[in-house]
Amino acid sequence: MSLSLWKIQRELIRPFKQLSRLPPRLGSLFFAQPYYDHILAHKKRTHIGAAPRTNKVAIYLIFPQTGVLASHKVALRYLIDNGYSPVVVSNLPLSDTDRDELTALSSRIIERPNFGYDFGGYRDGVLEVINEFKSVERLVLLNDSAWFPLPNSGDWLHEAEALKLDFVGAASNYGHERVDLEDYKQIRWSYSCDHRNFHYCSFALMISENVLKSPAFRRFWRKFPLTNNKTVTVRRGEIGLSSWIISHGFSHGSTLDISDLDTELAGLSDTELTAVARDTIIPEMPRAKALREDLMSRTATREELIGFILTAVARQGISYTQPRLMHQSRGFAFLKKSPIWLDEDASDLTLRFVRDLDGPFGDTIRDEALNLRQTRGKAFAASADAA
Repeated sequence: MSLSLWKIQRELIRPFKQLSRLPPRLGSLFFAQPYYDHILAHKKRTHIGAAPRTNKVAIYLIFPQTGVLASHKVALRYLIDNGYSPVVVSNLPLSDTDRDELTALSSRIIERPNFGYDFGGYRDGVLEVINEFKSVERLVLLNDSAWFPLPNSGDWLHEAEALKLDFVGAASNYGHERVDLEDYKQIRWSYSCDHRNFHYCSFALMISENVLKSPAFRRFWRKFPLTNNKTVTVRRGEIGLSSWIISHGFSHGSTLDISDLDTELAGLSDTELTAVARDTIIPEMPRAKALREDLMSRTATREELIGFILTAVARQGISYTQPRLMHQSRGFAFLKKSPIWLDEDASDLTLRFVRDLDGPFGDTIRDEALNLRQTRGKAFAASADAA
């Protein structure tokens, strides 16, 4: 199917898809939060940890399917070393051994039913902090959907604090209008928080005391409409929280400012630019992969390569598509895990980057990445060693 025909078909089908999704979304909007608070929340368990309580708190959400990982402990030690009091929220029950290990690395542990994805866990953590920590200068929200802090990366907590803003994300998505792949040569980079679905990514957020003291912010979390639909969680959570911050006049920004990404790419040599295009990770986007392969099979122009890279970022986000470039040029401290299992090409490229990470933590990330590929990327697990 040609790109133009696919585009027409997509637009014809879109209204019917949206209509079919309306009833369950309305149901979760009005009933899911009371259902959780009055029924599921009774299964929640809170434990006191041994880490000191400070006026800087970090909620660290984990989903320990195979138990607490070495990377979880590295992240928690990083938080403690930087003066943050970790509150661990687990969306799965913990074994006694895992709970004991986390007790030494946290000031509080919350085990909760797996409802509401990351924002369900964040909600329990935020409400716990509001109720139990009387004076909080900074509140950080983190989850284990990304490995951090990567070896040889910047100190994200220090960078975020140095911005002196009310709300800081490690990265953002959808600051550029959606670009159709067939129009990649015509893209004109203009990244802004004014775009409709712009949001700061939920894997790493820093919130100031100014925001925390706002009664409206507390209401946002108490009334947050939980859902077990991942797409709706992104819309209500990442997009909803970012929109709330912006509309309420709080200062905001990202430690990874990509408003000048086009200029950065233009400054690369032909060889470097080709490598960035070749290493662009585009999980579950076969048409984008086909375009990349076409560009790699011939002598593509610089304009074509830059247009492709910017289009991929506009469609899927900088933290997914360009971890190697952002780590090398900006010291980006995070690596998203999901490309490891979403499709074979994205997994291969991510593993290639992981194998270049230095030191013991680089080895840890490599081991965990291979395990994720073998256990979750079932269709291509057999070729893991060759990636």
